Amino acid sequence: MKTEDLIASLAAEPLPPAGPSLERRAAGGLAAGAFVTLALFAVVLGPRAGLGVALSDPVTLAKTVLPLLLGVLSLGLVLRASRPAAPSGAASKVIWAVPATVAALFAWSFATTAAGQRLADFVGHSIHVCLPSITVLSLPILAGLLTGLRKGAPVNPVRCGALAGLASAGLATAIYSLFCTEDTPLFYGIWYSLGILIVAGLGAILGNRFLRW
Repeated sequence: MKTEDLIASLAAEPLPPAGPSLERRAAGGLAAGAFVTLALFAVVLGPRAGLGVALSDPVTLAKTVLPLLLGVLSLGLVLRASRPAAPSGAASKVIWAVPATVAALFAWSFATTAAGQRLADFVGHSIHVCLPSITVLSLPILAGLLTGLRKGAPVNPVRCGALAGLASAGLATAIYSLFCTEDTPLFYGIWYSLGILIVAGLGAILGNRFLRW
């Protein structure tokens, strides 16, 4: 067979069916992980008493809205980071509004809380519950996201994994906040942030292992 005939024959063959897109794979992994996280939350923790009344306070509401916003923005960034040379987009700048708002709330709370009460509010009574819970609730979402992202081609798998960790921890922290009764930014501004950073670090380690080409 001549080369031209072989090329023409190959060109005439139907292409194999395309698999699910990266977005669909990531969405599927996210949905599966979120289902497990919500089930864990419902069985082990559950929402606090008087949740509706508590959320009517904007400062208390912020401890749910801010990590949720962080999670959503990080999801967009991790999808872009999974594609070679994809631009970061506006989310890479907007996301910095979240830690800036947390810092502003912490400073406001520090300034308006009596000096003798600050340390008690900062330490709270549930650090031993807060940090492990955020980490454990994040793990199913992180596992689902990393599974979905393995078909991607991130240039920097460490960064991609860290963003997956941020997304997972942001969503999990928003869920955990519905249980937590520590409503001062002196507490959640620090300890929620630490929990999120722990999961982001774990995501970076796992990304380096599982998201390489």
